[in-house]
Amino acid sequence: MNLSNPSSGVFTHLDSFEILELKTLLTLLNSAVGTSLLYGGPSSAFTSLDFASRSQVLASLSRSPIGLRRKAFNGLKRLLMGTALSYNAKGESEAPHNPVWSSLKYPGPPVEASNVTAGFDFIGKSYVNVSSDDEFDYIIIGSGCGGSVVARQLCKVGKCLIIEKGTPLPSDLKDVSQCESEGMSKFYEKGSLLTTSDGSLMILAGSALGGGSTVNWGCCLDTPKYVREEWNDMGLSQFHPDDEEFNSAMAQVKTYMGVTDKGIVHNGMNKKLIEGCDKNKFEWRVAPQNIKDTSLKSAGWTCFGPRQGNKQGGGVTWLREYSDNGGKFFEGLAVKVVTKSGKATGVVVCANSDRDSPSKWKTLNVRCKVICSAGSLHTPLFLQRSGFRNKNIGSNLRLHPVSAVMATCKEDIFGYEGAPMTTVCTEFQNGVDGDGYGPKLECPSVHTGVMAAALPWKNGPQFKEALESSSKMVAVIVLQRDIGGGTVTGKNHGFDPVVDYVPDARDEKNIKEGLKRAFDILRVCDTIDKIWTCHVDQPCYDAPSSADAEESAANLANVEAFRQAIDENGVGVNSLGLFCAHQMGSCRMGQNPNAGAVDEDGELWECDNLYVIDASVFPTASGANPMITTMSIAQMLGSRLVEMHKATDRGAILLDKRRIRRGELTGKKNGVFSSLWIGAFVMGVMGAMSAHWVKKLGV
Repeated sequence: MNLSNPSSGVFTHLDSFEILELKTLLTLLNSAVGTSLLYGGPSSAFTSLDFASRSQVLASLSRSPIGLRRKAFNGLKRLLMGTALSYNAKGESEAPHNPVWSSLKYPGPPVEASNVTAGFDFIGKSYVNVSSDDEFDYIIIGSGCGGSVVARQLCKVGKCLIIEKGTPLPSDLKDVSQCESEGMSKFYEKGSLLTTSDGSLMILAGSALGGGSTVNWGCCLDTPKYVREEWNDMGLSQFHPDDEEFNSAMAQVKTYMGVTDKGIVHNGMNKKLIEGCDKNKFEWRVAPQNIKDTSLKSAGWTCFGPRQGNKQGGGVTWLREYSDNGGKFFEGLAVKVVTKSGKATGVVVCANSDRDSPSKWKTLNVRCKVICSAGSLHTPLFLQRSGFRNKNIGSNLRLHPVSAVMATCKEDIFGYEGAPMTTVCTEFQNGVDGDGYGPKLECPSVHTGVMAAALPWKNGPQFKEALESSSKMVAVIVLQRDIGGGTVTGKNHGFDPVVDYVPDARDEKNIKEGLKRAFDILRVCDTIDKIWTCHVDQPCYDAPSSADAEESAANLANVEAFRQAIDENGVGVNSLGLFCAHQMGSCRMGQNPNAGAVDEDGELWECDNLYVIDASVFPTASGANPMITTMSIAQMLGSRLVEMHKATDRGAILLDKRRIRRGELTGKKNGVFSSLWIGAFVMGVMGAMSAHWVKKLGV
């Protein structure tokens, strides 16, 4: 890594303060005084220490009671190890290669015959430059799971522009290398380096054309019934399990995306999850997929770009039809919304490189509506930059925090090959308190860079041994439906997300239970050798050598000790490896401005004609991989916008409901109090006074 040139490589994703922090840490390690301060005791400069002493210093940092030291260690470990093991030593024009991969039996991206029937050849004709005062009927900010779906509907009734800050995909999918380092750098938020502010949780979020649907693992789960019941109980009746509108929207989405649970081929890792669940009699089911051929090895590399066209993400479905109907894209940023008399009338935009140069910003005019679908990290920032202050903007952020239990087998598993998440264990989703806030257990896609970033480090030999066994590794993740929430705010003039999030005590309890249950699943599988967690103080279980030994007192004591270690280690900040790939709820939907940032149509309570349609409107965590829920909400709300645009009978009914809802609940519209609000207020006061005098007079 060349710190003298922070504009190259991984450093392009770090801001100036983060680069300064890294330089400071490395400078401290290069001096005796600095190393002593970090180590907490006398020491020579880290660079002059022998191997054993350096290991001791690093171990001390990783286990320090001081959170800042643990954060420094984890940040450095993730950056160095994640980069070292995913780095492509060849140029982009050559087959990806890393000198470490052969010793790990990692082949790099497979080269398989493409079965592409429709790729991204529409990109060349669909991206445009824009000028100030250009006018559109609809501007959609973001092309992810929400934006792509609603754009496909609106482009049929009006002139549309999608503003997308993420990387455009190449017109020829063969130009997608699927090398881990390049995929993470190009297609993920902050090049996959984003974490919570305390550094304890890695955040993976798609940042490319198609958003998360371009890089996710193809797992297509419905919104759980118990979650829909909860949302209905919050006053949002459109989510009732029997609501035909939402049910129809979800069915349309799954049909359009080619979602199926038939003919699924499970890879080695998912087969272990199934085996362990069956032996424990835990409930599991096939996870429906939008991957056409789950048997292909290359299906495990879809998270680094859609080279084979095997996954039916938003780019090859919704966005292709959007383009075919005349929809256009602009590569850049939506700075803020323009309003007049409480209505959205335009959007200020700029090129990605011009965000700090207001003189280069341009104002686009909107005849109908602005749709913000920038995702749960960036939608709040756009609204905050635009001056909106509803307390639900940037609050209530849910992340589905994830940790894992890992095992090595006696045989190669090659867990990175094939569709990664084809099964889901639902046995514990109701939670230890029976409130529906428990974990699902699933299998991830485990490639070398992410694995190295997530694996706990005790010392060099331990870490090397874990890496060398990666081809034999099985991971079961614990995906917690979090009841506690976090916040997202902006830095660097409000353009970059800062996520503050600490798991709630109730979530910690369920995560620990989920880890113990994942251990129960793995330890009964045949050919398991060792099992461990992602704790810094890592408990390790050695599987018994025979069936008889499984029932021995020694093994039962080891099982209990492993479970106790999970409870004792807990979910402390930077003491357990955590990551998330789902972000939800940061502009939640609510039946009034106190309960949510947007109404049941997705329209911002503070501004007319400004809508939010993405996962940020979730009232609470979805408790399932959120793609289908996000797209179903977008399909439902987008169809309403079309009906209102076309002024159909249903559109007229929707408009009347909207006027009543917003007139009664905002209290003030364009400077004039609603007569309905005044009437309700007067009647309430009169009722209270009457009750008072009835009680006082004893009538």
